[in-house]
Amino acid sequence: MPRLSSLDRLSDLAELIGDATIVAIGENNHHIREFGAYRDQVLRLLVTELGFRALAFESGFAEGRLVDAWIHGAPGEVAEIARDGFTFSLGDSAEMHTMLTWMREHNAAGGDLRYAGLDVPSSAGSPMPALRAVRQYLLDADPGALSLVDTAITATEPYAAVSSALAPALYQRYEQRDRATAALAVLVAHLESTGPVVRRGGDSRAHAVALHHARGALRLDTYLREVLDAMNGVATPVQGASRDAYMAQSVRLAREVWPDRKIVLMLHNGHLQRTPSSLIPGVTSAPAGAHLAAEFGDEYFALALTGGTGHTTGLRPESGARLGFELYEQELGEPEPGSIEEMLAGREPGLLDLKPLRTDPERPHGIRHAHLTVQADIASAFDALAYFPRQSVCRF
Repeated sequence: MPRLSSLDRLSDLAELIGDATIVAIGENNHHIREFGAYRDQVLRLLVTELGFRALAFESGFAEGRLVDAWIHGAPGEVAEIARDGFTFSLGDSAEMHTMLTWMREHNAAGGDLRYAGLDVPSSAGSPMPALRAVRQYLLDADPGALSLVDTAITATEPYAAVSSALAPALYQRYEQRDRATAALAVLVAHLESTGPVVRRGGDSRAHAVALHHARGALRLDTYLREVLDAMNGVATPVQGASRDAYMAQSVRLAREVWPDRKIVLMLHNGHLQRTPSSLIPGVTSAPAGAHLAAEFGDEYFALALTGGTGHTTGLRPESGARLGFELYEQELGEPEPGSIEEMLAGREPGLLDLKPLRTDPERPHGIRHAHLTVQADIASAFDALAYFPRQSVCRF
């Protein structure tokens, strides 16, 4: 039986992290109280003891500017910033409010902690936040290209929605979706090819950010195509994962814009894992962590979080809800045979170094993913794992 160290002994986690400059902290589902509280605790360790100075979150890149401004002193209440600055309602919990408040207080006391979103805009429902940001940039930097972004806005408006709870149905009914994809691709190609001209004597970072916004709009469009393929049963054996590719691109941009900052990432276990994943039987895709592990090697550290029993959250459509869906609470089943949760059943909360298990023929090959269990070689997919005997849903 592997040894678990106490979650309260953060020095053990610091030792496992070592010289990594990108540390990803996961969760087996969103809106789980124990995971939110532990992430806050680990963030404080990384910032105050290990010199990390940026947090990037599984939330919209376009919306993240609001959060970064607020933690640097901009006006507003934490609940308002958490609602509008995070997508998929990921900022709405009491645990997230506590973490954001600490970040603001840390900076007010002389700290220098930055924030960025990683994901496509508008809870994966609409490219408009990203395209509006591109248009604002082009007004001064390249006004002759405004027609390109205006064409993209017009072409994508018919499927724009508040979230991915609504957008796929609109996208499927939209007969001109190829026109929308083409308009977005032309906009990205223009920004990619004109960089040396536009940046000359200007702000190279502003151009890089505008290009990333444009890529986010395109990645959202291709993500909706991938959703339709999965819904219609025509996903290819090796399937694209546009949101994950974009989140990995967001990390690269953060490294470019903040070259001297070590970065904390917070995203789902399924996005941060180091190896390809198969959420749909017979279909394999590359999560963001697989891109980062391939590029950064041991500089990238993936910490999974999971629970043995308790409750998790589910989503169901709700047309009257702010994002077109509502959360509900559901009880977890017993850990599945061969899973990491079965292996750790009956143990106290603890931190597990997974690397020694990579040569163990009886190592676990499953982990909770919301109310399901997905198959993966856990010791290869993650570097370490924080285990909670029981998990519960956040307070809102």
